[in-house]
Amino acid sequence: MGEIIKDQTVITITNIKGSRSYTIDQVVKKYIRYILSFAMAFFILSMFVIYFLVGEKEAYDNLKTKYKDLIMTNSDLEISINRKKNELETITSKIETIETMVGIKAMDNLENEQRLDVAAISAKERMLMFRNIPSGKPLDKIVITSKYGWRENPLRPGRREFHPGIDLRAPVGTPVYATADGIVKQSRVHNKWNRKGYGKLLIIDHNLGFETLYGHLNKIVVKAGQFVKKGDVVAYTGNTGFSSGPHLHYEVRYIMMTLEPINFIYWSHKNYDAIFQKEKRARWKSLTKGIKWQSILLEQQSSPKEQK
Repeated sequence: MGEIIKDQTVITITNIKGSRSYTIDQVVKKYIRYILSFAMAFFILSMFVIYFLVGEKEAYDNLKTKYKDLIMTNSDLEISINRKKNELETITSKIETIETMVGIKAMDNLENEQRLDVAAISAKERMLMFRNIPSGKPLDKIVITSKYGWRENPLRPGRREFHPGIDLRAPVGTPVYATADGIVKQSRVHNKWNRKGYGKLLIIDHNLGFETLYGHLNKIVVKAGQFVKKGDVVAYTGNTGFSSGPHLHYEVRYIMMTLEPINFIYWSHKNYDAIFQKEKRARWKSLTKGIKWQSILLEQQSSPKEQK
């Protein structure tokens, strides 16, 4: 039911609970409040979103600026690196020119100070170096059956072990040569050594901290404490100890370290510089000084004889 009261429309709703009347003005005011509340909430939410987006925009602009700065810094570093590289190449070229003038092959991996030490060594001092430091072949014929380094143990399949020397194929009874002057340190010839480890074993203590080891021998012809010269026959190859067949196990040691023997086997006057590049764990600078000192002592010892 509806009726008009003084320019207002009244709507009366009747149900089982009774009747209730509403004027149009009340309904309009109610919806206006809803609309205003929604608008206010929308406005507040919009302001929050705008504030958030402004903050993100500022962060993006900062990152963009930092990125540009990094690009510029990287460009400057590349220019500086290229400049230093050119300077280094110029210095290296000058050093190589000097080495060529004095007849010394360029050794790129050596420090400048060590280059001068090598350049200054005399022929006599080189001879001393080759006499005192292991060089050359322990056998007449070199056939490598197992290299230096990590390998699978041939007698223990699946077990990976470090091989501290090289194995050289040789029939039983092949002569073994000392690769430098020295004193026999160990000469194990008793039968108890035949069935384990290196079997019959020989270790020669050389000068300047070097040692050589010869294993799985059949016969040793020198004794502990005996002086041997480079090239002397010191033993004969065999198959004793923990061995899979006749061969010589050969090691080169330096101050409690094992070194790659093949570098020393093929070291000679023809490739004198090669050892300094291939074997960097040895203190060649100090060794060179030791050789020079020995040369001076030998000259002093020989001087009285020359005067007579």
